[in-house]
Amino acid sequence: MKNILLLSGNRIAPAKTGGQVRSLSIARALARLGYSVHIFSIAGRKEDYRGANLVRGMTLETEIEPRLKESVHLGLVTGITQSLVRRLDYPRVWQHFMLRRGLVPRQLKRALQEAHIVLSDLPFCPPVPGPWRDKPWYLISHNLEYKLLEQASPRQQRFAAWMREIEAAAPRTYTDIIACAEEDQAFFREHDTRSKLRIPLVRCGVDPLLYRFSPETRAQMRSQLGLTEADRALIFSGSGFAPNVEAFRDIKEFCRAEAEFLAGSRVFLLVVGSVCGEASRDGNLIVTGPVPEVLPYFAASDAGLNLVTRGSGSNVKLFEYLAARLPVISTTFGVRGTELTPFEDYLPCTRDDLKQVIQRFSGNTREFWRGRAEDVWNRHKRSCDIQELTNDAISVLPEFGR
Repeated sequence: MKNILLLSGNRIAPAKTGGQVRSLSIARALARLGYSVHIFSIAGRKEDYRGANLVRGMTLETEIEPRLKESVHLGLVTGITQSLVRRLDYPRVWQHFMLRRGLVPRQLKRALQEAHIVLSDLPFCPPVPGPWRDKPWYLISHNLEYKLLEQASPRQQRFAAWMREIEAAAPRTYTDIIACAEEDQAFFREHDTRSKLRIPLVRCGVDPLLYRFSPETRAQMRSQLGLTEADRALIFSGSGFAPNVEAFRDIKEFCRAEAEFLAGSRVFLLVVGSVCGEASRDGNLIVTGPVPEVLPYFAASDAGLNLVTRGSGSNVKLFEYLAARLPVISTTFGVRGTELTPFEDYLPCTRDDLKQVIQRFSGNTREFWRGRAEDVWNRHKRSCDIQELTNDAISVLPEFGR
């Protein structure tokens, strides 16, 4: 079987954001199909640069599962650059310029030499010049990055036009592109002037095996959160991505305005992830802050909530809710990129009618909603299982021939 190198700008395992969940899920799917998959991440996380790890040129090696490993470059220069850029609130443009000029560590050059196929995770990681440039080189698109930059902070908005040029040139830069949703697929096809690419679609699916939890896990997590079986928890998971932060702000406002209703209904809103920098608890609002692993919190929950109203691509959290067999409460924008039908597959809501939707949810038993969620999963699992989606995509890409 062929060796695949997935080139990432940041460490992706264990996954802590929706983008990392998708990248790691695709890598897992390829490994389980028999490929040898090596993730090489240009930079680590903040905690990776502490103590003994802060050694120039050090590479952190992790065996994730059979045929799947990740190497994280912890070079001092890249670590300092990443930290500075984040503090200044700039996008990862520095990684693009560094890679495009071939300014990469020798460990990455070795990995490129050994690879048969290279995957660039996001357009911030362009092809690296060198003898490996003639190898099949694919872009994994998670959304249209330029659209996200247009909706970001003023400093990041300055780079939106530049990123649009990078993404418009992608059909000429890569062997092919693996798209995330119809939106980016259509954009790349429009700019594929020679109509030479296939641009298969791999939606934000997940590995369903990771989202099956034992009753003991549920009981343990609910105990840690101070929840009884009489309480209902609606989870909102997310990173510090601006649309998530806005949705979290609306959740906080809702919990303040409807504190009496939530207490009387014994409904708790559980916000998990780096969308908030620290843990807190205010009435029926439970905020975990960044956590080592999000998965156990799905086990503790009774429904998945998504109040996101802008962004690009699709929300991985929706696919996680489905795989965890949680009934979904979402804005119509929040289910973009899925095949879910309002009322039949999820309870549609807005920021204005969330109370009424929660009342409807509370009007039926937990057993009713569990059965409903199982039916929804069975109807849509083919479009949510990353293994199936990845296999379908590479089946039309001859370079992946096994």
